[in-house]
Amino acid sequence: MSSHIPLPKDKHNKSKLFVTRSPISSKKHERSKLIQTHPFNHQISIISQSTTVQTLEKYIGPYYQITLKLSDLIDPAFIANYIKRNTLIALCSNRFIDADDVFAIDGQKLILSVGKDTYETLGLVGRHAQFPLERGSRFVIEIDLLADCMDPEKKYFQRVRNRFDAVLHEPVEFIVGYFDKTTGTPVTFDVPGATIVTPQFDTRTLQNAAVPSIPECLFSTNEQTDTWTEHAHEMFEWIGLAANCSQAILTNDSQTSAYSVPEPNSKKDMQVVTVRGLLSATAIHSAINELIAAHTEFYVCVWGFDDAPVSWNSSEHNFYVSGENMYAQAYVPQRNCCLSFQACGPWDAFS
Repeated sequence: MSSHIPLPKDKHNKSKLFVTRSPISSKKHERSKLIQTHPFNHQISIISQSTTVQTLEKYIGPYYQITLKLSDLIDPAFIANYIKRNTLIALCSNRFIDADDVFAIDGQKLILSVGKDTYETLGLVGRHAQFPLERGSRFVIEIDLLADCMDPEKKYFQRVRNRFDAVLHEPVEFIVGYFDKTTGTPVTFDVPGATIVTPQFDTRTLQNAAVPSIPECLFSTNEQTDTWTEHAHEMFEWIGLAANCSQAILTNDSQTSAYSVPEPNSKKDMQVVTVRGLLSATAIHSAINELIAAHTEFYVCVWGFDDAPVSWNSSEHNFYVSGENMYAQAYVPQRNCCLSFQACGPWDAFS
């Protein structure tokens, strides 16, 4: 990152944590919207007393590595065969959102987050990026691949193609996920040169883990008093430690660890299933819905890509001291309750 970028304003110098409580069956679908509006996911962990690996394997599967030119992504045949039919998620590999030109597809839009030199040479209309805070050092261009103006006969399409061919003509390495629109299960991406990548599954058992009881106040109200906030932070911290299989929740010994599991807690055998790859938001949602139907309490932790150009609801995302964009959820089907936690780094427009 350039040394001349000024220190951020107070609004954007701290990470944020948003906590909400909602009924699982809510007609507003709060918990579902949190999942479905976060397209770039690279890891999920589910913590439960029962096995969940079969459920995750049912919905999460292969994705692809491929080298493409940007002009390939706007080719009419590519749009017709892949963008219109199912859900395609693509993110360029080995590039940093705060230093490089980054390209992605979020299912419908081609997003270009580029530096000043690229933007001025490219000559396509975009907007000033919100991050870095030095105006004019970075720009964002969004191209709706399903818009009428992307008809090959339209001037806008022709201009985009010409500028890509003239300026952004070098091949780019992408990871690509191609998913069923309804279930999120993988669909064959049969583009020449695509290499299949298998997600990494890991299953671990935490024997006699200290599991805190969710405080009653988190079930009964969203009024964020000091006590409510403290309990919410404690719950979020425990989910993160459990997802990472921390010894702190196994020993729960204040003599050997600075962390203590919140009281009251009980000893339980917990299974942690972790999957790493390019993960469909819809597949995550489908798997969670199936687990809800089993009527057992479980916890979810999902990490987004640090160098993705957007986080939730197409909110602009960048990297300052952290590219964090992750969420956790605690599901208690017996109480028809879901507690959701959204964590954003300082340079994320969602925060």
